[in-house]
Amino acid sequence: MSFLNATESEKKTDFEIHPKGEAQGVCVEVITHKKDGTPWTKEKNGDTKNRIILVFQTEKTREDGEGNKVNMVHWDWHNVPQSIANENSTLHKRLKEWGVEIKDYTSKEEFEAAVVGRPATLFFKHNKPDLQTYSNIVSCEVPDKDVEPFVARDYNAYNDPF
Repeated sequence: MSFLNATESEKKTDFEIHPKGEAQGVCVEVITHKKDGTPWTKEKNGDTKNRIILVFQTEKTREDGEGNKVNMVHWDWHNVPQSIANENSTLHKRLKEWGVEIKDYTSKEEFEAAVVGRPATLFFKHNKPDLQTYSNIVSCEVPDKDVEPFVARDYNAYNDPF
């Protein structure tokens, strides 16, 4: 077995960007580490930032490689700020508009208890910074009282909990 393989696999990863517009969703996972246990990071201007990913599953569906309808999943990436009280951080803005309490969370588990399973009304837009189309959440709000909250369906977690 080689370290790097250049042979195309027969089964490609089924990735499809989330459709534009409004969707009902729920946070299904918080990810901070890759499958190998190393933290997700982003390098910018010689500075390494740790990343946190809020994973949402939505009511929108797509067909998988076998013709089955599956619910869309979207990874919402944020740099981990020095403090979530920092109003300029994207994570602070996301949590505040979603109605999540801005406070000290002593562990990942405590933070997960506040967000995993929490419903959201999400609004998606598409952008093409490098000729590749990306889907981004531009709004994540508490669903209106008359909207039935979306409940996750058959979500496969990326990582085992840490």
